[in-house]
Amino acid sequence: MAITWQSARLTGCALIAALAAAGCTSGHHGGTTASHPARTTTTPPTTATVGASPDPHAPSVAKAPEIASDGITALASGTQVKGDAVYEIPGGIKAGQTLAIAIDCEGPGRLTVEVQPTSLSFPLLREKGKVLSTMNEIHMSRSRSSGSLRFTSEPDVTWSFAVGWDPNPPQQQEPSTQL
Repeated sequence: MAITWQSARLTGCALIAALAAAGCTSGHHGGTTASHPARTTTTPPTTATVGASPDPHAPSVAKAPEIASDGITALASGTQVKGDAVYEIPGGIKAGQTLAIAIDCEGPGRLTVEVQPTSLSFPLLREKGKVLSTMNEIHMSRSRSSGSLRFTSEPDVTWSFAVGWDPNPPQQQEPSTQL
């Protein structure tokens, strides 16, 4: 059975609490512009098998994560990046839209992603020898004429990413008020 980003995102909504306990969280630092918390989806880590042919659909830092299958047009992407980097979000931040950030990451250590100028950030912890794929979706409540993604990485972490506006974000369920 093929797993699409759409089905993985829907499954990931249920995993947010588990991810928070594991170190993948959404942090709101003063003056955030997100009206809904970030939704995180993580696929199982991939490890290399000796003598096996590489799976062309497996997460890899050698290519940008595939986000087009969900109808998302990539605005910016990067591959095999090590260290810190800043990437512009063309057109800036759009109020009422959902920003989708897909990341493939490997190597021991931490990668932190910050959506600027909102100061909304999330850390990702990684293990040696594994590629982990993560998708965060953040609903933006305020427009900004410019925006960027700031990546802060430990030296042994290699990563790739793609970012775009999700035209069909998963519906957020309101908490039940019935007892």
